[in-house]
Amino acid sequence: MKELIPAIPKKTNRLNSLSELITNPAIKRVLIGLAGAVVIGFSLYSLGAFGTNNSKINYLPSDVVYGEKIVAIHLMGEIPAKASINQPISNPAEEPGIQISENYYDFGLVNSTQVLTRIFVIANTGKSVLIIQRAYTTCGCTKADFTANEIPPGKVVLMTLQFDPNFHEMSGTTVRRGVMIESNDPNHPIQEIWVQATVR
Repeated sequence: MKELIPAIPKKTNRLNSLSELITNPAIKRVLIGLAGAVVIGFSLYSLGAFGTNNSKINYLPSDVVYGEKIVAIHLMGEIPAKASINQPISNPAEEPGIQISENYYDFGLVNSTQVLTRIFVIANTGKSVLIIQRAYTTCGCTKADFTANEIPPGKVVLMTLQFDPNFHEMSGTTVRRGVMIESNDPNHPIQEIWVQATVR
């Protein structure tokens, strides 16, 4: 009687199998698609994480300016053209400069009955008086109060933003609202501050 010897499967070189897999046209398209998705995802993440002009503004309580207050509300219909009070500055080194503590804030998950509040700091980093010419919000559910409309060099104003999710029926949605700030900073005449909330 003949002895049966079990067949031993040939060892395949894993490196060869991998290279054959990669050279397969269908697999190659999938890998290129995945690589593209990773690049696009990272780009979008970078824009979200690093695309805002968030900066720490160090100030003392004595640096906060209190003067003629501004209340930013939603202007129904068309927004009228601003009455420009940009005054020509003969020396660009003497221009005002606007800096905002953060351009975006996410309140996270909130109840529809909560009125949300956030304080933003607006600083004048320039060499002449910064004038907030006009401010308005993108919706009636949002308003913002400024402690003053004129900011001397090196000083700040505080903007208190209020967002009322109960103003509209917003349950079950993620909502983003903004405040537009127009100033006499010739390099940044319009600044935007956005807030977001996911309403239960």
